[in-house]
Amino acid sequence: MPEWLAYSSTIITVLGALVTAVATTFLWRVTGTLAEETKRMADAAGRPQVVVTLEDNRWAMNHADLHIENTGSGTAYDIVLAFDPPLKTKIASDDRTPIERLSVLKPGQRFSSYLSEFAPLLSMRFTVTVSWRRDPNSNVREGITYVLNMPDVANKGRLGPSDPAVELAEQVKRIREDWQSVASGSKRIKADVYASSDRLHERRQWERARRQRQRERQSPTGSADPS
Repeated sequence: MPEWLAYSSTIITVLGALVTAVATTFLWRVTGTLAEETKRMADAAGRPQVVVTLEDNRWAMNHADLHIENTGSGTAYDIVLAFDPPLKTKIASDDRTPIERLSVLKPGQRFSSYLSEFAPLLSMRFTVTVSWRRDPNSNVREGITYVLNMPDVANKGRLGPSDPAVELAEQVKRIREDWQSVASGSKRIKADVYASSDRLHERRQWERARRQRQRERQSPTGSADPS
C-alpha cells in the first residue's frame, strides 16, 4: 500500500472518530435536556397553585368575600394563608382572618367566605402568603407571596346581576312574595272566568240568530216576519 494512501486512511479514521465523539456528546446533551424538560413537565402537570383574592359578594357588590382557589392541576393539602396587615371580619369574635387554614383543595375547587363591607378595604394594600403541601405525608411545603393592591378595583362597576342564578333567585322571591299576599287575602286576583252561565247566554243568542235566519228564508220578501 502506498504511503500516502495509508496516511490518508489514518486521517479519515481519526476524523470519523472525532465526528462520532462530537455527535455522541451532542446527543448526550440533547437527551439530558429532554429528560429534564420531561421531568419538569411531569412535575408541573401535578402541581397545585393556591391563590387568595378579595372579591365582591355575588348578592351585593358593596360587600366583600374571601376566595381561596386552587388554579393548578394537582391537589393541595394543609393550606395555610396569612395577610399583612391582618384581615378582619364582622362575623368573627376576634381579629383573626376568617379562614387561616384548609385541609384540602382539589384542582379547580374554590372556597369562599363572607368578610365585611368592601368600602374599608378599597384603600388597603395586603401582602398575601399562601403555603401548601403537595403530599399530605410530606414535610415539604410550597408557597407563594404576592401583593394584593385593593385600590386597583376601587372604581369597579357592574350593570345588573353578576350571576344569572342570582337574577333567577330574585325573580322567584318576588313571585313567592306576590303569591303570599294573594294567599293571605291582602290582594285579590282579577280573573275573567268563562262559566256555565256564559255558555247558556251564548247558546240563547245562537238560537235567536238561527230562528231569525229561518224566518228570513220563509218570508217571500226576504225580510223578517214582523209578527
